[in-house]
Amino acid sequence: MNTVRGLIFNVFYALSVLMASVPVVILGPFLGFQGRIRLFAFWTRVVLWYLRIICGIRVRVIGQDNIPSQPVVVVANHQSTWETYALYHLLYPVCTVLKKELTYIPVFGWLLLWARPIVIDRSKKATALKEILRQGRNRLNSGLSVLIFPEGTRVPPRETRSHLPGGAMLAVKSGTPVLPVAHNAGLHWPAHKLEKIPGEIVVKIGAPITSEGKSAKELNAQLEHWLNAEKAQLLATN
Repeated sequence: MNTVRGLIFNVFYALSVLMASVPVVILGPFLGFQGRIRLFAFWTRVVLWYLRIICGIRVRVIGQDNIPSQPVVVVANHQSTWETYALYHLLYPVCTVLKKELTYIPVFGWLLLWARPIVIDRSKKATALKEILRQGRNRLNSGLSVLIFPEGTRVPPRETRSHLPGGAMLAVKSGTPVLPVAHNAGLHWPAHKLEKIPGEIVVKIGAPITSEGKSAKELNAQLEHWLNAEKAQLLATN
């Protein structure tokens, strides 16, 4: 049954991508950047609504009051496709660091590019880090938070992976606080699987962590410890 739910959701998801692409292509050049990211944020809400209605997946957010009004570097664990939509909606306005391969997907890739992501080539680590720092500062200065998944790829809920330093380095070099976010989305939207498992995705938003007076290595270790501890707690209470 969970596989059937996932299949039905994927059909509606594909239709939503096609429907969203029409106003993007026709109106995009006239909307301006703010109009385009609002349109993208609305589309993410539609996707999450489909997920709740079709698959029975609800969302509970803990610590939403911790989201500051000024731009921050957001560091979150990566378990699923879910967080790429949900965190964009929850933390709006925000841009995401993502692999360049996603922008090659017909129609979907166009939608992503309208939202001004930071596109990196993961096979070229040094160049990717430079782009995160260069473009990340630009996005922060323009009023956007920057969302980074420091694990670098989707990691199953009961596994851990060493964090890449890009998010911590961006925070330290720009003097920007870090907003840590943990979730258990992989329990309900498993990576690389069709099935969608009904239940409640819990998102824990921590208090902003200052980058002042810290090296990137120290900050990265602090963030990795926080995320791993919160992930374990979410698993224990599920």
